[in-house]
Amino acid sequence: MSDPVQNDNAEDVGSVPSFFREHAEFLHLLDEVATSASNVESWTLPNAPEEEMRLIREMKKTLDVYQEQPTCLDPYLERIVSRLMSVVQEYVYAFHDTMYKPESPITVTRMDGIFDLLYTLCKVRGYKVILRFFPHGVADVEPVFATLWRFSVDLEASNWPARYTLLIWLSLLAMIPFDIESIDSGTTDLPAIAELGTSDVSLMGRWVELGKLFLCKPGCEMEGAAVMLSRLLSRRDSAAVLRPEFIEWAAREITNAARPIDTTAVNAGLQIGSVLRINGALRVLCHLFSAMDSHATLDAQIP
Repeated sequence: MSDPVQNDNAEDVGSVPSFFREHAEFLHLLDEVATSASNVESWTLPNAPEEEMRLIREMKKTLDVYQEQPTCLDPYLERIVSRLMSVVQEYVYAFHDTMYKPESPITVTRMDGIFDLLYTLCKVRGYKVILRFFPHGVADVEPVFATLWRFSVDLEASNWPARYTLLIWLSLLAMIPFDIESIDSGTTDLPAIAELGTSDVSLMGRWVELGKLFLCKPGCEMEGAAVMLSRLLSRRDSAAVLRPEFIEWAAREITNAARPIDTTAVNAGLQIGSVLRINGALRVLCHLFSAMDSHATLDAQIP
């Protein structure tokens, strides 16, 4: 019996595809893009070569067709995501190794196309499925964290798909059972981010503060940060101090943001910034409370 996924003569129901028709061409483009992006000498460029970006746009267009039937991609997801993440992982390690140098040759925007393609995969198939194929070794934690930290110095930059990808990658790494502080070797040397205003130089402390930074950002970055923080704060080694501190901070943020700036105005209401702060804090709490062991634990954590 033939495999319907592999059978090019299989019929679609209406205009909705029932299998990944373009898989052969897509995988060919994937190899071309990955080969181009893995060229270390090109990592000093401000942007990816135009031909690489053209191929990525074509691949994104193909993926968008499958938003109604995303499971059609499943037989090929491991190969697709693993190929892309092998390039990203190599880039992140190299970026981390050189970011402390005053004249780092590796640019923060070279991989924008690859990150955009990974975001499209998450959009079409869902980040939980795509994360299954991300690298998740202990050695990945500090390079990924440090790279996201550096990418966050300018939050107005257009490379939000890169920040989103790194956020959900950190959400996966936060679930690894290991002592986070045992690998805390270089976070004190990270460039300062003025918005953080924290004196905590531990990796876990900065991890929480970095997540907070994205909770007032609209869209995917907020959701990525909420998932990351909830998983980090669900760890046993964060339960005693960081989790209660965060819940207290979130309650305070919601209370303060819910107060209109001008209560005497006829149409007094919340500013968009306040709405985003409330939304971000509530998202983390929803994810966090759903992951807690019991209602007794939840009640004990509410300040």
